[in-house]
Amino acid sequence: MRKYLTLLILFTAVAVALSGCVFNRHAPEAASDIALPEPEPEAQDMILGERAEASAVDVALYFPASDGAGFSSVTRSIRAEPGEAFLEAVVRSLLSARPGSESMALSNGDTRLLSCEYACGTATVNLSIDARGVQSPQELLALETAIGNTLLGIEGVGGVNVLIGGQSEGLWQLPLGVQTEMVSSVTASYAQLQAERDRLQAPDAMPVSRKALVYFPTVDSSWLVPELRDVVFQTNDYAGALIALLQSGPLDDGCAIASIPEGVELLDDRPGVEVLPSGERVLSLNFSSALANYLAFSGLEVWELSGSIVLTACSFLPEIDAVRIMVNGDPITMCDMGDSIITFPDGLMRRRDFSSCIGSIATLYLVNSKNQLQPVKRAVSTRSAYSARNLLTKLFSYAGGGGAVVRLPVSQNLYPEDLLGVSISDGIARINLSSGFYRACQSISPEDERNLVYAMVNTLCQLDDVRAVRFYVEGLAADTLAGSVYLKSPLLPNPGIVAATEPPLATEPPLATAEP
Repeated sequence: MRKYLTLLILFTAVAVALSGCVFNRHAPEAASDIALPEPEPEAQDMILGERAEASAVDVALYFPASDGAGFSSVTRSIRAEPGEAFLEAVVRSLLSARPGSESMALSNGDTRLLSCEYACGTATVNLSIDARGVQSPQELLALETAIGNTLLGIEGVGGVNVLIGGQSEGLWQLPLGVQTEMVSSVTASYAQLQAERDRLQAPDAMPVSRKALVYFPTVDSSWLVPELRDVVFQTNDYAGALIALLQSGPLDDGCAIASIPEGVELLDDRPGVEVLPSGERVLSLNFSSALANYLAFSGLEVWELSGSIVLTACSFLPEIDAVRIMVNGDPITMCDMGDSIITFPDGLMRRRDFSSCIGSIATLYLVNSKNQLQPVKRAVSTRSAYSARNLLTKLFSYAGGGGAVVRLPVSQNLYPEDLLGVSISDGIARINLSSGFYRACQSISPEDERNLVYAMVNTLCQLDDVRAVRFYVEGLAADTLAGSVYLKSPLLPNPGIVAATEPPLATEPPLATAEP
């Protein structure tokens, strides 16, 4: 009897417990009682400097077909070497590749890549003069078009300009211009060039159109940035057409300005090309003495005027070696560029004299007067436009801006030293900030904290190899900067808090240190 009584008691206890389990399964929990799991800890060393893991990318390399009429493509996995830009790696792979029997190699092995500039979405490829060692103009056209087709297939590249030995190539002195579309037939392109040559030589010449890179000085007098423009001409006065574009100014006036005034006649003579005894082809421009007054009034320096003309002309006019800029017949032989001076003893300015002045445009996310996160375009070096560390350094220069039109919502100045390091791998940018940065954020409001965090996240996520951002302070994962935005997980860009329009142009603040 005692045995059965014990079993009955046990059965009753189990039944009560089971009924409690069923009831509790449906009981709601207070939100404050729910504990979210912590993210898995990352094995992370102290991030210092800038580290980027170069990933291999599949690229379609284009080669002229064996019949010389069209192109064939081969997909290769390409990875940039340390210190090498990805587009440089692609062009080098293309020049050194040996395609199949149905295609022709681009060179006999002697052609070298001298440089590959990438600014404002356009690549300028400069090959060694060995590239001219082809058997016909049509083969030269095939070489340039194959490079153009290959680079245009890469995300972000909207135009390709090919130079040989620093000169722009042309057929029958007709500019080729910047390639902006894929070309399927070399034969058809060659025939079109022949037809355009004949049209320009006819008495009732029909207009011919090209794409050209026109270089304008930036508002802050730091760089010369290229803008892709349409050039239309009915005669062989290509230089006059380029000067007209320089006078018209940039279409996007947020960062750059015209280098030559529109509506003011400063040129005493029509631009002309002369051949020197050395065989060099030189474009000569003779300005009136009013040029000095214009430069003083506009705030432009001589190097900005000279550089915009030289880069524009030598990047488009066929086989131009140099530019001679004169004032009342006297050539300019020196340009003062801040801490350095460029001299031209023979009065000849070459493209390489100003190639280091080429900049690009980056979009930064800053806070406007309405305390909204705002995309703004700013001129930076070509390196900075694609460097996570340099973009953040530029962003930090807007901290402590007070009443500036756009700013970073931190009351005190930030410096490049407040960014200890950035590393990029697997699509995640990891930012290591200083304790000084952390202290500067302690007194900001929740709205300012959100804007500050996503100013960095949205800015970096424009880079091709960044999809999310994670934050560290002195190598440690911080919960928040000021108590509102959770930082222990990678953050994706937040387009929902971004205002739609850009505020009026503002004067650039001085950088805490010189930009790389």
